[in-house]
Amino acid sequence: MPQDLIGGLDIGTTKICAVVGEVRENQVDIVGLGCSPTNGGLRKGVVVNIENTVRAIRKAVEEAETMAGCEIRSVYAGVGGGQTKVINSQGIIAIKDREVTPADMERVIDTASTVAIPSDREVIHTLVQEFLIDGQDGIKDPVGIHGVRLECKVHIVTSAATSLNNILKCASRAGLEVNGIALQSLAAGEAVLTDEEKELGVALIDFGGGVTNLAIFAENALRQNFVLPVGGNNLTNDIAVGLPTSLHSAEEIKKHYGCCLNALADPMEMLEVPGLTGRDTQQLPRARLAEIIHLRVAEIINLLGKEVQRARFNHPLHSGAVLTGGTALVHGLPELTAEALQMHTRIGYPVGVGGLIDVIHDPSFATGVGLVLYGFKTQQKAQRKTERWPQGGGWSRGRSDRGLWSRVKKWFREVV
Repeated sequence: MPQDLIGGLDIGTTKICAVVGEVRENQVDIVGLGCSPTNGGLRKGVVVNIENTVRAIRKAVEEAETMAGCEIRSVYAGVGGGQTKVINSQGIIAIKDREVTPADMERVIDTASTVAIPSDREVIHTLVQEFLIDGQDGIKDPVGIHGVRLECKVHIVTSAATSLNNILKCASRAGLEVNGIALQSLAAGEAVLTDEEKELGVALIDFGGGVTNLAIFAENALRQNFVLPVGGNNLTNDIAVGLPTSLHSAEEIKKHYGCCLNALADPMEMLEVPGLTGRDTQQLPRARLAEIIHLRVAEIINLLGKEVQRARFNHPLHSGAVLTGGTALVHGLPELTAEALQMHTRIGYPVGVGGLIDVIHDPSFATGVGLVLYGFKTQQKAQRKTERWPQGGGWSRGRSDRGLWSRVKKWFREVV
């Protein structure tokens, strides 16, 4: 795969999304996109059927390859769902009344990263939140600053080792090499949030099929990540039970006619609802459908609202909330969220890229596009590090990340 091409693989509960980006003049243009339903391969973001997941990955990748006119060999994959957990840690070192050096940065990050991680979990990110010098906080790059004591706050994201192993195994069996793993909400933030929003504070709500992720960004760093094991599939199930109809019909009705009560234009509008096997089609008011959807999404937002309020105590969210994911397109959801959370709310569409802009103008593609952007920024950082410290010195994300990728290589040898 050419160096100027970057692949992103969003392995979601309901669909697999493969995205190909091409680097042109320091910008990423999306040149390929492919999607395939998982057909029960995942549940709540966790692989439960290897064969179905591998088939879905292959199909999505083939579609993206056809559109891009290239062959995809490596990708940046996303991980999320209930298998991810976060740990906040802090490290401190003495710098003996002198200027901070890149080696000091690496040492304090390693110190902050040295925490007890259960043997059944793996670190996928060690995210630096800020540095402190002699108690002065809010420092992003301490190199060259004079001081006596250097501190570092980090956000450590871990994933269940078995879940991560299954994702890597599926990718490998589909003929793909995984260049890197990224938290799905972090990747989605790369695609739909601006730097200003991340700096001022924003709540990113990703309504997926199996789970709903809440990520809090403030001062240009991920501050909190919360996973609610309820998503768009629950809406579909509610509709199927409440109308009643089949799950397939419920999904189609949700996509074409789904809305919250606040967006219902005509309460007397009637819908044709296919009956279950052997039963006749029914005529039901659209208000019934809106009521079912409204009750479920209101429950989800209220549960997320408790976490948002907790985050507000430490980080004001001046930029409000951003909704992404396929369920974000339910009519009336932004207004309902704004009312419940008492903050400005918008739908997040992928931005900051060129190429097939019209094709990817959908919140359900946010994570896939974000993984491509994440891969692009990761490569840029690696290149800058090599140029600045060609002998291998300088900034590092901590020993845990290096340990993870040594295990990744071992896993590939085992599954290939």
